Amino acid sequence: MLEDHDVSQEDPILRRLAALILTTATLTACGQSEGSNDPLQIAETLEAATPAHSPAQNGTVPGEVTPGGEFKQGDTTLKFQVNGRNVELDRLRSAVFEMTTDDKGAETRGAGLRAGDGATNAVPDRFGRLLVVDTRGGEFIAFSVNPLIMRQRYPVPGSPYGIAYDAKRDIAWITLTERNEVVGLNVAGGEPAEKFRFATVRQPNTVSVDQETGRVTVTSGDNGGIQVISP
Repeated sequence: MLEDHDVSQEDPILRRLAALILTTATLTACGQSEGSNDPLQIAETLEAATPAHSPAQNGTVPGEVTPGGEFKQGDTTLKFQVNGRNVELDRLRSAVFEMTTDDKGAETRGAGLRAGDGATNAVPDRFGRLLVVDTRGGEFIAFSVNPLIMRQRYPVPGSPYGIAYDAKRDIAWITLTERNEVVGLNVAGGEPAEKFRFATVRQPNTVSVDQETGRVTVTSGDNGGIQVISP
């Protein structure tokens, strides 16, 4: 005959484990929109974050500026190779997913983590991480993979949007569209450290970096010019 099982008499470790499971289930349910089975969907209607509308740039900016500049939003899902693994940034869900395969060998999404309130762009670094900008939340976030873990989270006010990585100098270059600026963060240590900050052309939606020279190219999203900076 089975006896009644009194949880209160169990080992304290088991009681704490039961409380943890209950808390995790509650948080997952709170993050879901009504009618959704996706724990990473926090709104009924999903919409990707966009760059902030920049103010006019009336001052002189450093470097060389040539006419031009345009912008294309791109796909809602960005795909990367990080430390030999396929990883996706889902802009709609503001989440990072490590890819895996199902029982038929087809690629599918595995573990996923939220990436702030409105992640838009990302780039891999030489340390096996994916460096992500959270445009809505104003943050820089770094994830390692296998397993998927958030390693760094650093405030970058000013609506960060474009990102590029200088692997030779370990600098992540991030554009701030609310401020018409680009900031360079040293990401080699345990916490990012700001090393550079420059005024840019108006609407700096895109940034790239020359891996040999370290020159940074910032491109306006509304024909405000293409700017080349030598830090």
